[in-house]
Amino acid sequence: MNTLDKNSMHSLKTWLLAREAEMLAEIEAGQKAIDVSASSDMREVNDLEDQASKRERTTVQDAEVQRDSNELADVRAALGRLTDGSYGTCIDCGQPIELQRLVAMPAAARCLACQTQFEVRAIPASLTTRS
Repeated sequence: MNTLDKNSMHSLKTWLLAREAEMLAEIEAGQKAIDVSASSDMREVNDLEDQASKRERTTVQDAEVQRDSNELADVRAALGRLTDGSYGTCIDCGQPIELQRLVAMPAAARCLACQTQFEVRAIPASLTTRS
């Protein structure tokens, strides 16, 4: 564990637990919205434009639920690192993650340098080169 003091750790853990609860509620609400939308589609007769609009809305709702699920996984991983004592240590280089970064993003698993490299590797080469 790095040099995070107990007050900082407690504050970050409190934030992570609150965010976990918030994400669970948002995922549940999103799933309910998708279910309601799907069941109302079955009862309604509508034209192709209505169907396309509903499909688009459902696609957006699905994406929102997926985004929230991904964030929930990150928050839970951070809570796991808090439990095992590795919270605040970069999962790639093992160096401490700066407190400012953890305050801005308490679920951060990487220091800023390693996160930058991770993101660079994640961008397909076809998007970064000109033809």
